[in-house]
Amino acid sequence: MGRWGYRMFEGDVDLDLACEINGAFGGGPAELELSHMIHQTDMLAPAWAKVYFGTGEYRNELAERVARVRKQLNAGLCDRLFYKYRALEDQWNGKYRVVVVAALMMRAGAFIKQDNLDHARELANEIPGKHGFVWPLAEEGFRYAGKVQFLAALDNYKPGTPRDFNEPSCFHCGKVCVDIGKTPKKCGKCESAWYCNADCQKAQWKNHKSVCKPLSQRHSLNV
Repeated sequence: MGRWGYRMFEGDVDLDLACEINGAFGGGPAELELSHMIHQTDMLAPAWAKVYFGTGEYRNELAERVARVRKQLNAGLCDRLFYKYRALEDQWNGKYRVVVVAALMMRAGAFIKQDNLDHARELANEIPGKHGFVWPLAEEGFRYAGKVQFLAALDNYKPGTPRDFNEPSCFHCGKVCVDIGKTPKKCGKCESAWYCNADCQKAQWKNHKSVCKPLSQRHSLNV
């Protein structure tokens, strides 16, 4: 169990939850393809898969899959998923699992009822966004960059427009290119954080400072 990035779907917990949600209504023909929309974020994927994820062929395949999943979700599966997992929030990590459901729905560009959007926001605000290193066995919920990424996605979400959690997002405000009209820039030192402007980078520096190290000074893939 580990985490190779600070944002949504950049850790085993998120990907495991997505795979679990695939089987919400049974395996085999009933299994959903939700995790297949985000597993290109998996740093531990085989080398051949990482190469394939960067090809035009895969981008076309992914776009077709996202459209297919969106059609299924809009036919009633989106509501059923929220109904199922909101009822299980008392389980370990149950509240965060509902957040992951919401993120997957946005990744597909599905229509989400306002009540479910509002509830996902309430849960996200309840769940702490941790800064800095966390031991893999203690990993649950958000890192701060993932929390603001999720909240910014909720703020700017438009049904029918998939929200890609793999694209660069500001580590302070969570916004992406479509929100601000430009791609956030990488931190010049660690190259693992993005910021939309100097103000966001300055505001985040107190919490980013301890982990802002060039690749040559890092001792582990886990963050």
